[in-house]
Amino acid sequence: MNTSNQTVIDDSVEYAIHTAQLNLWYGTFQALFDIDLDIKRGIITSLIGPSGCGKSTFLRSINRINERLGYVRTGGLVNVFDHNIYDPAVELVQVRKQIGMVFQRPNPLPMSIRDNVLFGYKLHSEGKHASRSEQDDIAEDALRQVLLWD
Repeated sequence: MNTSNQTVIDDSVEYAIHTAQLNLWYGTFQALFDIDLDIKRGIITSLIGPSGCGKSTFLRSINRINERLGYVRTGGLVNVFDHNIYDPAVELVQVRKQIGMVFQRPNPLPMSIRDNVLFGYKLHSEGKHASRSEQDDIAEDALRQVLLWD
């Protein structure tokens, strides 16, 4: 991953996502076993399987969302556009900026509704500071747009 504020995607890279021997444990329970998967760049790809087979866990591994749970351990390789996203030099914020996730059910971060709504705004408006009143307006507008304000 590029750790600057700009996304750099090499047009010569064949795979958007490449995993090798990806394993993941929730405490002592192993949820992913030696996942070797290449997802070609520019191709729509589906993950299909029964409930509980690891589809969502795999996707959360690509965004490093599992790390917010202290009891999760991951092993193996995850490359996104030929960059190891688990490399210690990679900034987690940059990974999450560049790899978006949309979930079937809401997946709020462990903070207030207001802070969840403003999370993306704050992340992508580096160097700009909105007043508390402006932030309140942004949050209210966003919640009204999706009919959740009332």
